[in-house]
Amino acid sequence: MLNQTAEYQSCIASSEKVSWRLDELLPQDTVLDFSRRFLSDALTGSEAFRFLSTDEKLMLNQIRSNSYAHLFLFLEEYAVALAAQRAGLELHGNPTHMRALLRFTEEELKHQQLFARFTSAFARGFKVSPALLDTRVAVARAIMTKSNLGVLIFNLHMELMTQQHYLETIRGNQDEVLDPLFCKLLKHHWLEESQHTRLDFLEAQKILAQAPDSMDAAMTEYAELLQALRGVLNAQLQLDLETFEKAVGRTFTDAESKELAESQERSYVWGFIGMGMKAPLFLSRLRALSPAAEQRVLELAPTYYCN
Repeated sequence: MLNQTAEYQSCIASSEKVSWRLDELLPQDTVLDFSRRFLSDALTGSEAFRFLSTDEKLMLNQIRSNSYAHLFLFLEEYAVALAAQRAGLELHGNPTHMRALLRFTEEELKHQQLFARFTSAFARGFKVSPALLDTRVAVARAIMTKSNLGVLIFNLHMELMTQQHYLETIRGNQDEVLDPLFCKLLKHHWLEESQHTRLDFLEAQKILAQAPDSMDAAMTEYAELLQALRGVLNAQLQLDLETFEKAVGRTFTDAESKELAESQERSYVWGFIGMGMKAPLFLSRLRALSPAAEQRVLELAPTYYCN
């Protein structure tokens, strides 16, 4: 049997150390600064288009940044369900494990509220009402039809992806001037997600200790969830492009529309899937669980390396 209680206690202690209050980080009445880009161009790809003006590129960046925040609100719906389900399994079991997982659940709910506040502030200040996906409950229920191990691997990918985004495009980015408030939101989101990645790994170890042959099926589910995620990203992309046309107040040629759609799809897929698959900590965590699982990701990854 695994003796993981000290690791779970460490996650609780780290979580308490980096914890933040929603009202202090992003008050309800926050007014956004629309003179700045929110996300790095490495994640939005908004600077690549020669047929867009400077102001239009800025609007595209802001629309993509708002959708980025919304997608975390959208996708963390399943993460709340996963954490709550894993916590429920510890009822009358290990109280330290349960406490850590309940804290995980509460933090994911807080993250959803954080991103909902941002998208509300964005809608109040942007020149048109942005179109955003509204099917997060149905998507979460579909994800949760997979095994807990498959969803934990997918969640580990998503959470370490946020770390990769912060490290590569904000903390390690000396070339772009980005909105400091949005950078602060992403930093604080990542600080708490760092503890969640540890819990994902511990919970995966727990499952594998009881069912050592379950990893192969879980990795197949992980690959299926990546394909489903790509569908979600494409659906939001179509809404982004509709919002963008309304915001700029002009219609693009067929060639321009095609270039926009194809380039933005590559940007979305690379940001949410490719960057997660190449994250060093994601690969090392998989290797620790199963070298064969890491190899499957390395073989699948080129499909999504389209930056």
